[in-house]
Amino acid sequence: MKSAARIQLSSHENLFFQGDPAKRFYLLLNGNLQLYRSNPQGQDKVIEVVREGHTFAEALMFNKQSVYPVSAQAVSECLLISFECDCYRNMLKHNSEACMAVMSDMSVRLRKHINEVEVLSLQNAQSRLLLFLMRHMKNTDENQGRVALDIPKRVLASRLSIQPETFSRLIKKMTANQLISENGHDIIINDVRQLYASVDVPFDSDVRH
Repeated sequence: MKSAARIQLSSHENLFFQGDPAKRFYLLLNGNLQLYRSNPQGQDKVIEVVREGHTFAEALMFNKQSVYPVSAQAVSECLLISFECDCYRNMLKHNSEACMAVMSDMSVRLRKHINEVEVLSLQNAQSRLLLFLMRHMKNTDENQGRVALDIPKRVLASRLSIQPETFSRLIKKMTANQLISENGHDIIINDVRQLYASVDVPFDSDVRH
């Protein structure tokens, strides 16, 4: 903890940039933060949205990678704790239980990313959006649900590999078809069974994990 540091970020403020020296990893205490990559044309692609209670960039300490492969930017005001990679790695060398816990968490993340790659590569834009809604929906009634968007729609669109214009058209189309309605930052699922049927998924299928 002597090497740890408390960091506060304003909305849209960068924590680090792609290519910066990777000497620390982070725990997000409050807020949302996006990890993104920039291509040579200057276009950004959101790789992951980090939410409070989660760590990120710690995998780099195992292969001693010298630079961050992504940039990190606050989506909202953020409070973080940063940790020194060398210090933490040395601690893990003498604590096999902690090391196994860290590796187990990374294994879970790897499986999650493999599933996301499959969805992004095999499904069309509408199916990707519908699957996102299904996986993040909170049931409010037997056949109704709600998805609370805690990030801007442009960030969600990038995360799902959907162009912002296409994302807006899909939302309007789904609203016109009465699949969804909007209430502030919430997306209301008017008919859960119809939502499942629209992507040919059985209603009792567990798509949220």
